[in-house]
Amino acid sequence: MLPDIKIAHLRTFITVAEYGNFRRAASILCRTQPAVSLSIKQLEQLLGAALFDKQKAGQLTAFGANFLPQAKSLYKHYQDTINGALDIAKAQSGSVRLGVLPSIAKHFLSDIMHAFMAQYPQVELQVQDDNGDNLRAKLLAGQIDIAISSIWQQEPDLSHVALCQDSVGIVGLATHPCLQSKASISPELLEASQLIRNGTSPLIAGSSVDGFLQAPMQVSNMASLEATLSAGAGITTLPWLAFPADNKRLAFKALEDSHIQRRIALLRWREAQQLPATQALEKVIIKYFSKRAHDTPSPYLVFAS
Repeated sequence: MLPDIKIAHLRTFITVAEYGNFRRAASILCRTQPAVSLSIKQLEQLLGAALFDKQKAGQLTAFGANFLPQAKSLYKHYQDTINGALDIAKAQSGSVRLGVLPSIAKHFLSDIMHAFMAQYPQVELQVQDDNGDNLRAKLLAGQIDIAISSIWQQEPDLSHVALCQDSVGIVGLATHPCLQSKASISPELLEASQLIRNGTSPLIAGSSVDGFLQAPMQVSNMASLEATLSAGAGITTLPWLAFPADNKRLAFKALEDSHIQRRIALLRWREAQQLPATQALEKVIIKYFSKRAHDTPSPYLVFAS
């Protein structure tokens, strides 16, 4: 069984050894000289050998000289461990794994990362972009800590904080009849069009355009979908933030069904125990979207207040 040596014993021994004087060490440690002498005597009894020469006060024995570098190494490891724990507790270190939808990453991620890293420069921030289904699966599997993702339905295993919501619309070539029409899109016009499904298509279930759900063509990758649409191969439905607005060949026409919106939220697994760094990132994200609530970048995008 190992002796019960305390960190205070090591610190006292190291200080006396470095200054070679019990009185000076007592002053540095803000202790009395008898208290320092008692601490050294206790350490010697626990180790079973003398650390200082009894005839030459403050001078190390051969055993003491041999033990000193080991004591310093152990004391440094203690300091590093405690300082590391304090940094993690204050969110000054550690790592956070954030999952985010590609469309959200495109519009908001750089600002969020800039704000977070400015406040917590020593925290490692890992970002994964993926679709909503995969982000939920990764949360439940513990592969990411939090996610900015869409809410399809209420899930008992996930908690969420609403951030924003965007409208869903028809997307295709600006010259397509469905995009040219000022009126609502008729079922006949849709039937005459080549429809394309994508990963966000479940949003339109039960709406007047849910025929997209039975479309024979499906393209899930956003880059491939944009290329397909740009080639005039068909039309699809997309949330506003996923619409490639910089592509001047394409157009967005909001659906008249006002309830067809994508809700974006900060998600976390209810059972997960979050480290301070993760909690800090959550606060940065919520604060960022709260500030954006005063912006009006588009009639198709509304921020949670």
